Amino acid sequence: MPIPFTLDYVIHRLAADARSQRQTIKKLTGISLKRDEATAVWPRILEHKWFISERLGRDTGLKVAAIDYFENVYRGPVSWQRSDSLPPRLRMFAPLMKTMGAH
Repeated sequence: MPIPFTLDYVIHRLAADARSQRQTIKKLTGISLKRDEATAVWPRILEHKWFISERLGRDTGLKVAAIDYFENVYRGPVSWQRSDSLPPRLRMFAPLMKTMGAH
C-alpha cells in the first residue's frame, strides 16, 4: 500500500506555525531563535537541505541540513558571528550567501 503523503508534506506540517518552527529548530540544532527570526530562517533551512542534497547526490536529512546551515551560511545577531579562529567559509556557499543578502 503506497504512503498517502510525501516527506515534504510531513516537514511542512511539522513546522506549520512560528512556535513549531522555533521548537523544531531548537530540537534539530540546539539554537534558540526569536519567533520572527525562526519564521525567516525555516524556509532557508529547507532550501539549504535541497541545495546540499543535490550537491552531494543524496538526501542529507533535515538535522544535518539545519546544523550545516547555521555553521556555514547563517549570519545572525552579533552573538552568533563566526570568530576569526574558525576556518573560512566554503567557497561553494558564496553564491548562495550573496542571494540571501549576506555580506
